[in-house]
Amino acid sequence: MLRPLPHRGDVVAAGAVALAALVALLQVRFADAWGKGIHFVYAAAALALVGTLALRAPREGDAPRAYQTALLAVTFALAIPTLAQMAQLLGSEGLESSGTLAWAGAALAALGFGLAAARGSALCVLLGAVSLVLAALGFVDLVFSPGGVETFRWLLLALVAALAAATVASRDHHPARAVALADAGGLTALALALTFVLDQLFASSPLFGPGAGSGWELFLYACGFGLCAFSAVDRAPGPGWIGVAVLLATTVMAAGGKATLIGWPLVLALGAGGLLVIGLRPSRPLPPAPSQGEAHVFDIRSER
Repeated sequence: MLRPLPHRGDVVAAGAVALAALVALLQVRFADAWGKGIHFVYAAAALALVGTLALRAPREGDAPRAYQTALLAVTFALAIPTLAQMAQLLGSEGLESSGTLAWAGAALAALGFGLAAARGSALCVLLGAVSLVLAALGFVDLVFSPGGVETFRWLLLALVAALAAATVASRDHHPARAVALADAGGLTALALALTFVLDQLFASSPLFGPGAGSGWELFLYACGFGLCAFSAVDRAPGPGWIGVAVLLATTVMAAGGKATLIGWPLVLALGAGGLLVIGLRPSRPLPPAPSQGEAHVFDIRSER
């Protein structure tokens, strides 16, 4: 009974989503009326049920079907309140504590990567990578207790570089996994850019230091344009949208400088002009259109 049939998978997934919504509702509405142990028990029971359904659903290919992806996502979502209630039972204040964020984030990362390995889910790779970033931030805050945000910025930069390297390593053999890692790296870069945007919004706050320097802006512009290029080449929309968000945040950072055309305005103008000239230059003979080229390659493969 705990093995979903493929022709009823959508119904089972819808039921799992409704169950997760019920758990969230009970967690909020009865937060003070019920004890932490009760909240942990029913959240853990729902997690075990949906996780069993997700793992026992029959595989029909290399990638999970839509209903299987929904079951995996609900499994990950139910793990969050379960870990939060467990943390409170252990005496923690919840996921707001840096120590709790470190071990709970590590547990969520292990769950995400484990589900990804078991079911071939790119979504679980993304969720696991994001959880790993949160775990690293919590660990650094717990161990080193930095007084400002500068340490976290360098940590986010290192994590972006590591995720970019993992994306390149996975691109040829596991394209879907590479897209998920690129999404995670892009979200990490966006978080880094937002720290500088907040720096400009709360310049009087002692938590934030001086604004971004040219090196940070160069790195974030490279991340944004790299994500957009990756999206265009691999035809994956996710990294492209995240890349646009990174570019917007970086532009807000760069706009806070002096009113001069020297610097990023000149660099971006030269880059835009050069790329447009290269892209619009005359070409004879013209290469085949993308659809014609693909059809020609398909005809050659068919003949072989």
